[in-house]
Amino acid sequence: MGTKAPARGQPGAGGPHELYFKNLSKQKQIMEKNGNNRKLRVCVATCNRADYSKLAPIMFGIKSEPQFFELDVVVLGSHLIDDYGNTYRMIEQDDFDIHTRLHTIVRGEDEAAMVESVGLALVKLPDVLNRLKPDIMIVHGDRFDALALATSAALMNIRILHIEGGEVSGTIDDSIRHAITKLAHFHVCCTRSAEQHLIAMCEDHDRILLAGCPSYDKLLSSKNKDYMSIIRMWLGEDVKPRDYIVALQHPVTTDIKHSIKMFELTLDALMSFNKRTLVLFPNIDAGSKEMVRVMRKKGIEHHPNFRAVKHVPFEQFIQLVAHAGCVIGNSSCGVREVGAFGTPVINLGTRQIGRETGENVLHVRDADTQDKILQALHLQFGKQYPCSKIYGDGNAVPRILKFLKSIDLKEPLQKKFCFPPVKESISQDIDHILETQSALAVDLGGTNLRVAIVSMKGEIVKKYTQLNPKTYEDRIELILKMCMEAASEAVHLNCRILGVGISTGGRVNPREGIVLHSTKLIQEWSSVDLRTPISDALHLPVWVDNDGNCAALAERKFGHGKGVENFVTLITGTEELLLVGGMSIKMEETISAVHLIQAAKLGNAKAESILRTAGTALGLGVVNILHTMNPSLVILSGVLAGHYVNIVKDVISRQAMFSVQTVDVVVSNLADPALLGAASLVLDYSTRRIY
Repeated sequence: MGTKAPARGQPGAGGPHELYFKNLSKQKQIMEKNGNNRKLRVCVATCNRADYSKLAPIMFGIKSEPQFFELDVVVLGSHLIDDYGNTYRMIEQDDFDIHTRLHTIVRGEDEAAMVESVGLALVKLPDVLNRLKPDIMIVHGDRFDALALATSAALMNIRILHIEGGEVSGTIDDSIRHAITKLAHFHVCCTRSAEQHLIAMCEDHDRILLAGCPSYDKLLSSKNKDYMSIIRMWLGEDVKPRDYIVALQHPVTTDIKHSIKMFELTLDALMSFNKRTLVLFPNIDAGSKEMVRVMRKKGIEHHPNFRAVKHVPFEQFIQLVAHAGCVIGNSSCGVREVGAFGTPVINLGTRQIGRETGENVLHVRDADTQDKILQALHLQFGKQYPCSKIYGDGNAVPRILKFLKSIDLKEPLQKKFCFPPVKESISQDIDHILETQSALAVDLGGTNLRVAIVSMKGEIVKKYTQLNPKTYEDRIELILKMCMEAASEAVHLNCRILGVGISTGGRVNPREGIVLHSTKLIQEWSSVDLRTPISDALHLPVWVDNDGNCAALAERKFGHGKGVENFVTLITGTEELLLVGGMSIKMEETISAVHLIQAAKLGNAKAESILRTAGTALGLGVVNILHTMNPSLVILSGVLAGHYVNIVKDVISRQAMFSVQTVDVVVSNLADPALLGAASLVLDYSTRRIY
């Protein structure tokens, strides 16, 4: 039987101690690379009771390995507000030293107050971060406070590790979460779907860890046998397990008025349902003040069936939801953490509409009547569902610590995005609609000088041909004249010329646009600067390259090489001059490869022998290329390509190593590769960046 390797982000076959020692050497190497075994200084910033439940397990893990980490804790947001329970105290009770307390909340509980709170945090955070100088900041989730943290750290060149990126919920939280993702350098996500979302958002896969939710490490290991004392403490002595409700509802910031109305309906339905209910106060988002008014207007704090509280410690909250008859509201904990216990959940409205959920969740997206919510309570209350591990398997923290140890501080801070290939866009710019973007292509041949207007799609709109003059001065003059004539006519042909590409024989310095040494067919053509005079005359950018390179570029943009990663193009050109029997040519006409082909077709034995000998030599050359360069495709171009292709394939089958005999050899289907290649110098942006 074969064995299957553990999935990325999942534990291997060995236990945690085996994994630890297996990776210890690598982690030490990274620490040495980071400088003198220096510990990684980690700043964990927590803003509210909800994010602390996710961050606390990581903080405990960091604290347990002082040989690797230094931990600084920054507390801000609603942690420091009495109306929301002064929840910073639970951080102190967990024996964490709080380095800094930042009062960043502007009261008002409306949209403007949220914006002002972000601004206040941005004003106060730089001083703290300058003093701490952390190597990395850990930020959780999708709160407006977290956005201020991520913005400050990113602008101060501090690496950011974002927890719970890639998830989809609803309201403004989605926008904030994805904004933090773009600022963050490293990502810890909880589900496979979230990981795929991050990749789709162009984040580097190597910097994404699928760990699961850290809170599940505590959820799945909690075995408090004395849960009855917790239930009695919060709900009363007479309450039994599975016979009470936990309600937790927050404002929907994108539709505050509707969310307040929905909260009213929820409370009315709960009063009608007549079960003991623990109601937690809403968070500090815009609209929470109005929701608290609704609670007080209905007398919830004094109602015999209700217990209204600002905060429950996470360990006790776990036991309360684990043994509840139902959890109702729109908090993320209902669709995430509660699934670990199979407790039935009623999710109201759109605040968590995009979350992955287990079968224990019943959605009431249009919670617009009391009766609808009451019906949901009757359907869900007291049921027991299978436990769900969508958001974690209880081993997130060891993975996160290992991930932190793997961070190389010597790597560049600037993050990179992994953009997918982009198709050629169809711009709606008026100039693009009215004009065809084109290039002027120039081919300096031994006999002829050719200039063409070539469109973005490789269509030769118009071509001009003249005999190539023998002297340098005449040649330069003719090139300029033909280019200016073509550029002028392009206006009438509705073509916008983006630049000039020149294909020429010999050696070329493409960066400088200089022909270093030409072929013997082009006389007086050494160390010639083509770029400057043409660019000055036409006021256009000019690129120059060897005709062989241009043929390959043409194949990459317009021919067989399009989309192929590695390929070789071979140009089959003019043979030695040969006058053959049975042929009729003009005295002034130069004998070329075309004449050789005609002679072979007429049965000239010498011509056939030359083609066969040359094809065999070419085949041996291709074999050497296959052995040394390992291309995935060979393209033969030029007038003789069709006559050589079968000979070359035969030589490969006889002479090449077995592993490369399957490499395809094809004949170019481009009518004019030299001109198309010259045009591609201009038209292909990826090529343009090189030159």
